[in-house]
Amino acid sequence: MQKKTWFTIITCLFILAKLILHFSTSTNYELHRDEMLYFNMADHVSFGYASVPPMIGWLAWLTELLFGYSVFGIRFFPALMGALSIWILSRIVKDLDGGLFALTLTLTAFLLSPGFLLIGSLLTPNVVEQTLWLGIIYVFFRLIKTENLSLWLVFGLLTGLAFLTKYSVAFRSAGLILTLLLSKKRGLLNSRFFFGALILGFFLILPNLIWQYTHNWPIVGHMKALQETQLVNQTISDFFLDIFSLVSVFSLLAFSGIVSLFSRSLKIETKIVSFGLVVTFLLFFFSGGKGYYVLGLFPFWFAAGSRYLESIIADKKHILKTGIVTFPAGIALLSLPYVLPVFSLKTLQSYSEMTGYFIPNPFSRWEDGNRRTISQVYSDMTGWKELASLVAKAYESLPEKEKKNCTLFAEKNYGYAGAIHFYGRKDNLPAAITFNDSYTLWAPDSIPNGSIIYIYYNAGEMTDLFNEVKEIGTVANEYFRERGVKVFLSRNPKTDISEVYSGLARREKSVYTFE
Repeated sequence: MQKKTWFTIITCLFILAKLILHFSTSTNYELHRDEMLYFNMADHVSFGYASVPPMIGWLAWLTELLFGYSVFGIRFFPALMGALSIWILSRIVKDLDGGLFALTLTLTAFLLSPGFLLIGSLLTPNVVEQTLWLGIIYVFFRLIKTENLSLWLVFGLLTGLAFLTKYSVAFRSAGLILTLLLSKKRGLLNSRFFFGALILGFFLILPNLIWQYTHNWPIVGHMKALQETQLVNQTISDFFLDIFSLVSVFSLLAFSGIVSLFSRSLKIETKIVSFGLVVTFLLFFFSGGKGYYVLGLFPFWFAAGSRYLESIIADKKHILKTGIVTFPAGIALLSLPYVLPVFSLKTLQSYSEMTGYFIPNPFSRWEDGNRRTISQVYSDMTGWKELASLVAKAYESLPEKEKKNCTLFAEKNYGYAGAIHFYGRKDNLPAAITFNDSYTLWAPDSIPNGSIIYIYYNAGEMTDLFNEVKEIGTVANEYFRERGVKVFLSRNPKTDISEVYSGLARREKSVYTFE
């Protein structure tokens, strides 16, 4: 068979493997707390949200339209985007003049890198951004290689869509443009198509910018909170350890891609793109970002590194090439249970205790800076059904008349509200209110003067507001990040609850106004 045919066959096999890995494991754990937040955005389609741009909400709307309330359906598009990323990577390898070895090594690195497996498993903006960013790199590479200036318009389109997915694309694109400006190919910027791309990108993101403005720039508050609660615990060593755990031994392949920058035979388009990614890496590093923020830079380095190795060992024995592919693949497979739900959490804990000393466990370091045997990601993918069932138990204990005026209130936690929205649907639970993230925007301005089902670790102010406060139960799941959270049924108000709530709602929502 011709090389072109083998190229297609190998690419299709990797796409199939990617889909099988995700489709076969997608329903083993519960939804992640972030997935429930994003899925709930389907009921509140908008040009903006409190912590993310609007693209994920639009995707959630499409998901609900096609699949309804289905865990498999929610994780369908992330797997599909991972498969699309493999196809784009194969095009990059081809344009790098890579052969079958380079293709196989590149796709193996992407398929089995723990970070890309995890991202491809969840409905989050990360998987959408990963695919769009890879498309941006490919178009940018093709633009420099072919000098087809009309590709600037495609670059502008993809960059605009990526901005509507994650704002961090501004850093990424800045790195590429800055590198091009400093290179011998800077003349490519002097084109009506480049300025057309700027205009196209601007008009794509304009509705979101207007939304941000009219809501008092919530992204600024979100980034400040992120810095104070999470990034403050990030150290330089954590940054690089996180990267290594996310790409495993394939980090050496990426490093070889960076090293190839110094090869005299390397074509200028490859040098510009690769160096642009290095600039982007440094922008994230010096701005104090998390390790996974730079994960999207690695696929191109995988491709460049694979092509570089292929040129070095072109005349070597087949067994050496086989070893270069299978050895890192075997090591990466040992990390598979950490990023795909192939084990029960109990079995995973035992596996982690046995292998944690020599196998990188992505996201084992929680937001508080401490490392645990069960990652924070998995700890956020259990316990929600139990919580929703306790709320349903409290709700069903009420007389029908009292149910009509009952409010479900979760104390500043979008995970609680998301669990009730998704897992409480079968029990016909009303939507829960919480003043956290976009749920603050969605919260009603007033509630009836009736009972409240309260979700938190203690009864809090409920004892001051109601004559009767009963603890319904506690979520005891030992792997649950929110283990110990309780559900309280509060009845017979001592005061006008609607008035108390209205004042609280005004204060919480004032963050998103200019008042």
